[in-house]
Amino acid sequence: MEKFRLDKSPSAPPAYQQIIAFFDQQIKNRLLQPGEKLPPERDLAEEIGIARGTVKRAYEELVRRGLVEAFSGRGSFVAAEAVAPTEDRKDKAVRLIDQLLDQLSRLKFSAQDIRMFFDLRLLGREDSLRNLSVAAVDCNPETLKIFERQFLLIPNVNLAKIDLDDLFKDAGAASRLEIFDLVLTTTTHFQELVDRFPQIRNKAVQVAVAPTRTSIISLARLTPAQRIGILSESKRFQSIVLDHLRTFDIPAASVRTLFVSQLDRLDDFIASMDAVIVPAGYSLQKNREHLAALQAFTQRGGVIIPFDYQIERGSLLHVEERLRSLLDEDKRNGQ
Repeated sequence: MEKFRLDKSPSAPPAYQQIIAFFDQQIKNRLLQPGEKLPPERDLAEEIGIARGTVKRAYEELVRRGLVEAFSGRGSFVAAEAVAPTEDRKDKAVRLIDQLLDQLSRLKFSAQDIRMFFDLRLLGREDSLRNLSVAAVDCNPETLKIFERQFLLIPNVNLAKIDLDDLFKDAGAASRLEIFDLVLTTTTHFQELVDRFPQIRNKAVQVAVAPTRTSIISLARLTPAQRIGILSESKRFQSIVLDHLRTFDIPAASVRTLFVSQLDRLDDFIASMDAVIVPAGYSLQKNREHLAALQAFTQRGGVIIPFDYQIERGSLLHVEERLRSLLDEDKRNGQ
């Protein structure tokens, strides 16, 4: 492996970004082989004269990209299949925003100035097109959060999350759906939805969702000998996770589930587990009364696994094309 040299010139990227870029190239060019250990965070920080937290931040991003695996007490290693996952829309947007914020900070703009710049630019662009109204319909809140997260950064779109069961119980559901430009649902519920509301067939779009590569790798590392738990908001999410665990020879009967509505039992639940699978974006630490139990869980080697799944790229491209067509139609109509 080549020796890392930090560029400290005023125009250079932040140190953590330089570290990420360096190891990214070393791994992709096979100068670092799968299973090879990266320098310890403390050693690399001392060698190049920066804070250890900066190195830690870079290593965590390499783990997120699937290039590196981190093991408690052992260090960080090049992943067995060190292939960077395709960067999705949200990740790319966050990366670009971070780079822009770093550049503006180096120019000595205050947080208030930066916020004002963004607000003014957004106001100038929002006036040019109307926002499209999109409904996401599904039977469990975890899937609806996927829609919300992936559509968060799509411009000119207002997304409404609608629970499928609540919709079917609503006597005014048909008129409720009429206000939307598009109605999105998963392949599981598409036919059921258009059969119930045939008037939305032309605006209904079915999308496929699938677990992320990182989630599948995390589940694959579990063994039948471990005590595994699921924290779930819905029975549907529980069922999805159990189905994937079965593919790794972990029987559903050996897995326990705690529903979010039962959080008062969280301390006892995690105390009896080796690994707990949670919906992506859900943090057990937000409940301060459970922090002691959570700390004890992680100190004895307990693992928290976020289970994330996303709209497949083909489906997302199809939705984007439908949205673009609607916006183009607005332009032609002078709206």
